[in-house]
Amino acid sequence: MIVGIEIRIFDPVDAAHPSFGRVGLTTAATGISTTSNLAAPGDFTITIPLGARYADTLQPGRLVLIDRTFWGIVDGRVLEAGEQGQQITASGRDLKGLTMDRITLPPLVSGVAGTQGYDVVTGTTEACMKHFVDANMVRSTDPLRNIFGLLIALDQGRGMQDDKYMSRHDGLSGVLQALGEAASLGYDIIPDLDSGAYVFDVVQGVDRSGTQSDRPRIVFDISRRTAQAQTYTDSRADARNIFYATRSGAEFEDEALTMMYVREGEETQGGLYRREQHLSLSASTPEAGQEYAELQRAALQEAENYRPTESFTCTILDGRFQYGRDYFLGDTVTAQNREWGVTMHPMVTAMTTEYGENGITHTATFGKAPLNVFGRLRRQIRQGG
Repeated sequence: MIVGIEIRIFDPVDAAHPSFGRVGLTTAATGISTTSNLAAPGDFTITIPLGARYADTLQPGRLVLIDRTFWGIVDGRVLEAGEQGQQITASGRDLKGLTMDRITLPPLVSGVAGTQGYDVVTGTTEACMKHFVDANMVRSTDPLRNIFGLLIALDQGRGMQDDKYMSRHDGLSGVLQALGEAASLGYDIIPDLDSGAYVFDVVQGVDRSGTQSDRPRIVFDISRRTAQAQTYTDSRADARNIFYATRSGAEFEDEALTMMYVREGEETQGGLYRREQHLSLSASTPEAGQEYAELQRAALQEAENYRPTESFTCTILDGRFQYGRDYFLGDTVTAQNREWGVTMHPMVTAMTTEYGENGITHTATFGKAPLNVFGRLRRQIRQGG
């Protein structure tokens, strides 16, 4: 069955083609799925009959604009033949996924030379995020690392006002996610078709939970017929409350500075309630004698990633509150189920949209979902196990 959703296909800009090339427009897809995340890259899939017009143009490297709302870049395609005829399934990332293709190199590094040192930045969270994008995608010392046409929007000073981050050879998308999640921010990359540019900007949501009296309250609840299905998760599986932090970089392991910390406002736990985690941290020392203070700052920053997780997943009924009109990614809303006795005022952290035979279905994630096995593995690698 034809879904009828508009998909526009473009060639990306580059040095030889400084404007987006309009390849074509199709509405022949039989299935579309998109997922957008606030602080991490999202993804998409498009299934379309192989004989449909412009189906053969869905090739890796091309851009797609789905339903005039979701920008993605095709990473791959699968051709299939069966009872339903021949079809192509194209898949890829949203444009913020371009940050997955870069690592953070220390200053003055070009190619494989000069691998010592860290890139350390201080300022607002927004300034820190934009610094790492600028240094590794816009004005890198190696021009081959830069993305032609990528611009950074004007800094508005959002997030924590005295933030700090240091990075060396980390995935850029992971650095942006760590900074953004700690400050309740996200980010995006959106093309400007008129100027032939990609624009990177930080995203900050609006409180629509009803705590702000000047805005209408948005509540997702089955009993209010604003949600069709709900899943509530309250997990301590990956939570930790005692942190043994070691400052990496010592010549001998027994000389490494190690301290124990708990998060601010929490008590030191014991017995069954004690959950320990070792952190191997790179902490800068701008002044002699500041080792302890800097290690504490870095440890407490990393400890935020080990809080208990609480999230709601809701299949939305769009009749009363429509995504993209009444609320957006990053907004704070109310999610509740009275029978469960659960009420949250979380952010919209992810949205999956399915276009199929039964119409359009929005499934929202509110709050921070538990780590899957891949998330645990990435965190173990970052912390050295």
